[in-house]
Amino acid sequence: MIVVIEGGDQAGKLTQSTMLEKALKKRKIKTKLFHFPDYKTPVGKEIRQYLNGKRKFPPQAIHCLLAANRWEKLGEILAAKEKNSVLIMNRYYHSNLVYGIANGMDQKWLENLDAGLPKADLVILLDVTQKESFRRQRTKRDKFEKNEEFLRKISDIYRATARKKRWKIIDASKSKKEIHEEIMRIFSKKIGL
Repeated sequence: MIVVIEGGDQAGKLTQSTMLEKALKKRKIKTKLFHFPDYKTPVGKEIRQYLNGKRKFPPQAIHCLLAANRWEKLGEILAAKEKNSVLIMNRYYHSNLVYGIANGMDQKWLENLDAGLPKADLVILLDVTQKESFRRQRTKRDKFEKNEEFLRKISDIYRATARKKRWKIIDASKSKKEIHEEIMRIFSKKIGL
């Protein structure tokens, strides 16, 4: 099973992905956590340079790189799928779709970049407002995180896509504990616990 934790910047994806991983391992459920973008890979290093303003790419190129970052991890994802009951993705191909649409890219083109990757079984959107995002981190924001208007657009597209694709939506302004409990309820219901 692949569980994806999605959301805008500073929504708590890393925190909640890690908490979910710990909770499942505590219940003896074999689990592996992936983070995208993965900045340790060759493609991931290019993405990091771009986000830090040290590289310039047209939107099509950065979205191709974001997809390539997942493809370069495919072997690892498939191997982990063999050994584990649950894979948790701290972002996956869904964020490329949302950010790509916000950048004016064609939805079909974006979806084709990731066609063939293992599909998500459960997508949970941590819905955060721009105000809350900026309250959580005021400085050291990357290229995508600095523009408030762009972030508002991201939030709107995330919500619309989540409703259309029937993702689970959680209000990310709640406490870490409340959000985690809600994720556990959604997860348990999905696997019939």
